Amino acid sequence: MTHPAYQLDWNLVRTFVAVVNGGSLAAAARQMGLSHPTVARHVQLLEQNLGVDLFDRTSSGLSINEAGTQLAEAAVRMQKNAIAFEAVSDVVKTSTVGTARITVAEILAELFPALLRPLQKFNQTERLIELIISDQSLNLLDRECDIAIRHVRPVQTELICRRVGSLPFAAWASSGYLADVGEPTLATLLQHWFIDGVTHTRFTDAVEKLSNPIPPARVIFRTDSVLAQRKAAQAGWGIAGLPVYLGEQTPGLFQVLATQPTFELEVWVVARPQVRHTALLKQVFDHVAAALQEFLNASATSKTLPVVTLG
Repeated sequence: MTHPAYQLDWNLVRTFVAVVNGGSLAAAARQMGLSHPTVARHVQLLEQNLGVDLFDRTSSGLSINEAGTQLAEAAVRMQKNAIAFEAVSDVVKTSTVGTARITVAEILAELFPALLRPLQKFNQTERLIELIISDQSLNLLDRECDIAIRHVRPVQTELICRRVGSLPFAAWASSGYLADVGEPTLATLLQHWFIDGVTHTRFTDAVEKLSNPIPPARVIFRTDSVLAQRKAAQAGWGIAGLPVYLGEQTPGLFQVLATQPTFELEVWVVARPQVRHTALLKQVFDHVAAALQEFLNASATSKTLPVVTLG
């Protein structure tokens, strides 16, 4: 009789590892991009297939039991072996068809459909480009994506990294806002209203390097979405720090504080090590790096002004 473990769906084991690592069904769902009910169903199916409970159900959620702890150790080994298996399969590939998964933050998202267009070969219908828009750093070594656009240099030495330039930012406000409140200067900054992020306060942190700290009460609109920040500035909420290319193409926005030091955010193209041996990934990596470098060089701000690096 075949042991039930031989008939396991690997996706169920992968979900189990995510629940153990994340500590909850909700954390695993966020990590894997699945719904909470789907993760719960995967755990239930795995327990049914194995014929053993992996977690104790309590009023506060799941608590891994002794059987689950022992099987989690084996599951983690399975995951590492599966990743190694896939890595070997990548090495033997020489074709430029397949799937390349790229992750980029929202601040550069609008560039990528046109930037990636030269990679499309309509006579190679098996080629697929997947673009993931996320401000979270997906794990390249765990194959959550193949190529990532980062804004700080990764610390993992196994990764392939190429710095392609810096993305210039500027302060922007709408014509309506400027008519109501006036154009800002360093002397009048604290009389103005600002738009910034919830999680990342890059803009007000950078402005603080130029002048006095911006009181939180003067940040009237907060969102981590750069596109929503642009819309808020366009609607007249206040002053936003936006990439220059976005500000220039937004009707009704005008650059302010233009004589002050410029703001820049580093741009790195990063890939998992298999890019060296996989023809498709190498082709995509080289194209993305070259195209981004060309765009950033063309967008480079004048170096006659000091530069404030955005964190």
